Amino acid sequence: MQRTILYVPFNASAHGQWTLRRNAELVGQFATRDEAVRHALALTASIQNLPGQEAAIKVEDEAGVWRVADSATL
Repeated sequence: MQRTILYVPFNASAHGQWTLRRNAELVGQFATRDEAVRHALALTASIQNLPGQEAAIKVEDEAGVWRVADSATL
């Protein structure tokens, strides 16, 4: 089974972009954290619909701690 991790790193800047990464590659930049997370949830769902694929989302908080997230915890 192939595992994909989507990362939403914390952005302290009020004017900066929120990024979404798939493993090490940049997927996109979004105006808000919510937009980045919504895109991550949609991408996760499409990945998990493929045979032999699983995906997870990790979101970084203000303290730099990464947490696994899903639609129930976001």
